[in-house]
Amino acid sequence: MKSSFSVAASIILACLFWSVPVGGQEVGDRVVATANFATKYKKEDVGKVFEGGIHTISRVDGKWCMLDSIEGWLPLQYLMDLSDAKEYFSKRIEVNGQDSIAYAHRGMVSRESGDLVSAFTDLDRSLAINRNNPVVWMNRGVVLQAQGKFLLAARDFNEAIRINPKLANAHFNIGLAFYALSDFEQSIAGYDKAIELKGNDPIWFVSRGSAKLNAGDFPGAEKDYRSALQLNPRLSDAYVGLCNLALLRNDFETAFKDAEKSVNLQPKNTMALNARGWILFKQGKIKEAISDFDRALEYAPEFPLAYANRGVCYVKQNDFSKAVADHTRHLELDPESAVAYSNRAVAWLGMGDYQKTEDDFKSAEKLAPELDEALNGYAWFLATCPDGAFRNGKLAIEKAKKACALTSYRDWYQLDTLAAAFAETGDFESAVKWAKLALEIAPAAKKSICQQQLQRFEKNEPFRSQVGKNAEEGILGR
Repeated sequence: MKSSFSVAASIILACLFWSVPVGGQEVGDRVVATANFATKYKKEDVGKVFEGGIHTISRVDGKWCMLDSIEGWLPLQYLMDLSDAKEYFSKRIEVNGQDSIAYAHRGMVSRESGDLVSAFTDLDRSLAINRNNPVVWMNRGVVLQAQGKFLLAARDFNEAIRINPKLANAHFNIGLAFYALSDFEQSIAGYDKAIELKGNDPIWFVSRGSAKLNAGDFPGAEKDYRSALQLNPRLSDAYVGLCNLALLRNDFETAFKDAEKSVNLQPKNTMALNARGWILFKQGKIKEAISDFDRALEYAPEFPLAYANRGVCYVKQNDFSKAVADHTRHLELDPESAVAYSNRAVAWLGMGDYQKTEDDFKSAEKLAPELDEALNGYAWFLATCPDGAFRNGKLAIEKAKKACALTSYRDWYQLDTLAAAFAETGDFESAVKWAKLALEIAPAAKKSICQQQLQRFEKNEPFRSQVGKNAEEGILGR
């Protein structure tokens, strides 16, 4: 499964200077800048805040404050609470209905509050008044991206770049859009240009590292994650990326250390909690794993992967009804997930509902004909189901061979399934052949299982199971 890192799109609008006195802000408050203002450190200008920019206050000292990702101090009077900003920009529009900047700012305030329809309407109105503001094009693309309209978003980002080829944030957002479309080559190209123009944002390196990881460039991904940590040693998401790389190497010790660092730095980082939970699951610490998935879902209730992984844990505990519930929720959030169907099929099998088991395996195969772990699970069901009405040895061999071919016949788990499929047809000579190969390449911890299977087939005994082979061997906790 592809990794997915939550990266906030940059939102910066260059516009008019207009200040209003406010007060009472505290650390952690979400605020909107009401002016273009240079920030200062020891009387020197060290950075800029632009009107309409939405930020989180990181420090307060009297009438001065610092903002997230902004260097230097600025007066609190140039900020307003997010809850007041929509009314503020609405009054500007009442005074001047052609104030394209006020529409743009109000649109981004609506976007921040989750009202994407109003956000798009205001940004669209801003562009109707002035089609030459590249940042408004970019921000409308951000809203389209939040609506899942990634190709339309990329179009807006490209228009922003046409007007201002040096708008680094637009290049970064193109990277995000194509990442969401799993077009990692174009995603990396967007990140490359963004970093070329402004290479001091650690999140951009994390984002490019994630794209490189999905593209199979593991050394490049690691280099980017470490570059991010050089810029910000406390960046939790960079450790999540390193954790994922370690998981791909099956280096669970290193993966756990990186996940721990990430959680310690940011206890509510759902990707870090999910990764650590997956490692705990692989270590057989099921209760601890479920605890991490519970926490991840507490902070991100619509996080499909955490439901997937917690559902797999429930199967290990033989709590199949909870597993079905989690995989069903996964499908509600991601209806095209073949893995969710495959995993739910295993839970149905544990509950003895063989018809639903078969239906879900068929759905998984229809969505992803080349998903080897789902094919393997289906083959196992066809070969070993206790109900003879659902067994089909010939079809089991077909599915198992396809799964094995996809992994070059080097996955012991799938070879074991192929052996069981041949046993179901009565071809015990072939069953023994594949069982021996499974035993040969299986990890030490699994050899006893393979040995038992081999002995069974040598006695010309087929195997019957009420436990399914799910996709957990093929899912990484990322």
